[in-house]
Amino acid sequence: MKPFLRLLLVLCLLIYPSAAAWAGPQEDYEEAYKIYLAATTSAAAYSDRLGELSTRYLEQDGWQIDHYVQPQGRSGVRYLIAQKKNTPFYFIAIVGTENEKDVKLDLKVDKVYFTGTTDEEISAAAAKKNVPDTEPKVHKGFYQFLQAGPTATLRGPRQGSLALLDLLAANKDRKLYLTGHSLGGAAATLGGARLISSGMTSGQLAVITFGAPAVGNAAFASKFAPILPVTRVVQSGDPVTGALQTLVGGYQQFGREIKWPAPAFVSDSHQLTGYIDSAIKNYYDKRRLAMEAGMPLPAFPAFAGSSQDSAYILPLKNSLPENLTSEFWYMNEALQDEYRRTFSRQVTPADMPNSWQQAAAASGCRWVIASEVSASRVKQEKNTYYITLTQTIYDAKTGAVADTAIYSTGTYTLTPLEAFIHAFKEMNIHMSTRLAKTAV
Repeated sequence: MKPFLRLLLVLCLLIYPSAAAWAGPQEDYEEAYKIYLAATTSAAAYSDRLGELSTRYLEQDGWQIDHYVQPQGRSGVRYLIAQKKNTPFYFIAIVGTENEKDVKLDLKVDKVYFTGTTDEEISAAAAKKNVPDTEPKVHKGFYQFLQAGPTATLRGPRQGSLALLDLLAANKDRKLYLTGHSLGGAAATLGGARLISSGMTSGQLAVITFGAPAVGNAAFASKFAPILPVTRVVQSGDPVTGALQTLVGGYQQFGREIKWPAPAFVSDSHQLTGYIDSAIKNYYDKRRLAMEAGMPLPAFPAFAGSSQDSAYILPLKNSLPENLTSEFWYMNEALQDEYRRTFSRQVTPADMPNSWQQAAAASGCRWVIASEVSASRVKQEKNTYYITLTQTIYDAKTGAVADTAIYSTGTYTLTPLEAFIHAFKEMNIHMSTRLAKTAV
């Protein structure tokens, strides 16, 4: 290298050291954010309570969610499309096993030949018999599940919603993430293979799965591993990810594997609630590391119903039992993010001030918010708690109580962190309504 160029390179590193320092951690953070969104949209694809909550929270955050369902009495793929304005990517999340018809498809473990560039060619290939195992083959039930895609119809059509093929054609410059849990993850991988076969590139498409079984044989994996970006998130002890390889044989996973330990408060490591809990914690862990490396705090666009007022946010009081204290840091991070979305300006002291009223008045904020999280164990239930969030809003000038609310959520189908998030999401609706009335 010439001396001048070497000197120029050294000067660049001296002038811009911070950018080089947090480039890697920021990339990890951005990936963690997309994995978190993939887990949340995968949950929203289900029709249970978790699915309803996930859909509601995504919509509160500005995502447009369109659910596609099968006609009554028909089996096959159900999915959602999640889009957000000014976001350079979108999601198609496919539901996992949730009824008896899905289970029957799971059990069709024979393989069908998979090749072709059009739907007609792929269908003709799947009908062929006596194809050697040296050719790409896929799980027959997963294939049939995905084949029902064209019969799925939009639930509750609204203006601005597009059919799947029209959406793909209209968004060639935006990256598509196919995602799903369990059967949904298998269908996402197979759907990605079909789109790649039809001409989409690896730059336009990626797959993120959670606890997904293998889709095809070694020839299928060998063909698509170099051209289809797949990230497989697997929790320790999840039996589904290796079931076909062990019980049936002739199946092979491919793609990058991310291994997470199963959350302590989840009895079944295959449950989607465990994957969501881990995705939330992974997001905050990676964000902390990126910010320590110099990345600024991400912006939090206000959602509908947010207040134009300012708030002095007192530190969250920790009244959790000892075995839940490891959850507190994540609970506090999630709550602070909610306040950032709710108020136009927030002041958050690192420690509890000696006189919060004086400190709040000096900050120029309109409101003071004091919150506390606690938990009570449900008798005769293992690892089941009611997570309670108590919040009091004070007038910063007078110190008078403007509102007090208590919300409690059980961990029967949620983890403690998820229950806490649900509690403050519900409380935020109440708080926004209360502040809006005060402003009138």
